[in-house]
Amino acid sequence: MRLKLPSIIDYIWYIGEKFHQQEKSPGDGAMLIAICWYGSFFLPLLTLINKLKISLITRIVLGVFLIIAPFIFCRIRYNRSNKELIELQYHNKTNWGKRLLIIWAVLIIVVIVEFTVCVKTGVWHVGN
Repeated sequence: MRLKLPSIIDYIWYIGEKFHQQEKSPGDGAMLIAICWYGSFFLPLLTLINKLKISLITRIVLGVFLIIAPFIFCRIRYNRSNKELIELQYHNKTNWGKRLLIIWAVLIIVVIVEFTVCVKTGVWHVGN
């Protein structure tokens, strides 16, 4: 399997991996992708699932799948050959900490916008 085009997900994964390797940080690329998944897609999808008229067991199974989805994705996507291709693609990049901060800043902005839109449209309720 050949990696053709650069992907923002691959870039995020690679930054997480490099920062983990260089700084011996507790999180790696898969964890950074999972955090981005939980912060941007998980809650709206879980809300949508809970609003569907399906059985409780089905909602629980779909919720569990949403929790483990980023790890399954990383396990399938980042095999040895893809890791090598991504390494070749981004090997000349530097300033991993700065790039990681940019990813975190964008993620925080996405979460704030998502929260605001969901509250303003009435999908989520805050307070009473």
